Amino acid sequence: MNRAATMQAAVQRYLDERRRLGFAMKSPGTELMRFARFADARDHQGPLTLDLQLDWAREHVARTSTVTAARRLEVVRPFATYYRQFEPSTEVPPPFILGRGHRRLAPHIYTDQEIGDLLALSERMTPPGGLRPLTYKTLFGLIAATGLRISEALNLQVKDIDLPMATLTVRQTKFNKSRCLALHTSVVQALSDYLRARQRFIGCAGDTPVFASLSGRALSLRGVHNVFAGLRDQLGWRARGEHALPRIHDLRHTMAVRRVQLWNEGGTSIEHAMFWLCTYLGHANISDTYWYLTGTPELMESVGARFERFVRQGVGHE
Repeated sequence: MNRAATMQAAVQRYLDERRRLGFAMKSPGTELMRFARFADARDHQGPLTLDLQLDWAREHVARTSTVTAARRLEVVRPFATYYRQFEPSTEVPPPFILGRGHRRLAPHIYTDQEIGDLLALSERMTPPGGLRPLTYKTLFGLIAATGLRISEALNLQVKDIDLPMATLTVRQTKFNKSRCLALHTSVVQALSDYLRARQRFIGCAGDTPVFASLSGRALSLRGVHNVFAGLRDQLGWRARGEHALPRIHDLRHTMAVRRVQLWNEGGTSIEHAMFWLCTYLGHANISDTYWYLTGTPELMESVGARFERFVRQGVGHE
């Protein structure tokens, strides 16, 4: 390999080789090109150093998290192994030098006050009396109440809502499955109010998106995130989880954690209830649902107490 070649060229050769072997390398490819531009900007030549790789992995870490840095290093490590055949002095980062990059980060669990403030501020958006404020209030409220993924909410069509039956059909979601969700009476009322208002502005044809602009087009994911970020900044929220800032997706996490808390307080069998929650949330694996038992210190304490009772009962029957 030509020592004067750019790191971007070296990464591109690596990606081409991997793709010829059948690897898509879509997300890793994007990250590796970022690393290559970082190295080229520093005019790096010769073997890859551990310091260079760590510096890139930790770049902007104050705005993200240490897990993000670990994930970045996991992406660059296979490339460093490949690159060492051309530059034998290349340093390959030891595994987990920045910790594990694929653990799930603790979410921000919203308080009832925070959710109420979010909906109230959404309702005060411009234009006053227009459809936009009610659209965002209903969108965020629906996610908070049902735990929908933001993509699922934006893909909903008017025909998916059955107000008389108090159900919502989520079609062809993340794992190519559809599911029917039962709705609380308060959610039915909120959707009814929204659709009635929407009828005055853009109509309610069955095959149109539920959450739409005045043009009738579905709200864009980026636009919704931008609106949420603006509301979050106005509310002055600070993250209590391990992500840099509270997210829309944390409304889904909050719904799941609060539901488990209510079951636990009411003496409901968690073992049976988790299967129901798994189906309601559209999880492919029950293990993803059981993760919510770690959502708050109160739940962790309760789970620990249940386990201790289980152990004591087991000892007593020996």
